Amino acid sequence: MFYYVRKFKEDLDFLWERFKKRLEEEGFLIIGERIPVAIVEREDGIVADYHLLFICDKELVAELVKINPNIGALLPCTGFGYRREDGNYLGVTLPSVAWKIAGEEVAELMKPMEERIIRIIESL
Repeated sequence: MFYYVRKFKEDLDFLWERFKKRLEEEGFLIIGERIPVAIVEREDGIVADYHLLFICDKELVAELVKINPNIGALLPCTGFGYRREDGNYLGVTLPSVAWKIAGEEVAELMKPMEERIIRIIESL
């Protein structure tokens, strides 16, 4: 899988704000945020209020640029959230999987960041 996602009972807007606050408390930079779609109908139900959050770790970027100055093509990491009839969901792209295209050294460097973000989601 290229992502980690967790289901919540709490309101998505409440979770989203807590998620952003915790990321910032942990030293992550939030470099952008979007809500690209309001409602998408799928065979298995409706997905609503799809949120995207663009997350960066300044110190990690410095290490990645040492490996490849074109690493910006893969930045940033993406957090996401959405509503469904059965609950609200928060997740993150797993950079150690998605970034393998840049090589194993890059993928390995991403694991600690990935683990920190997953811990934040789990703590909500």
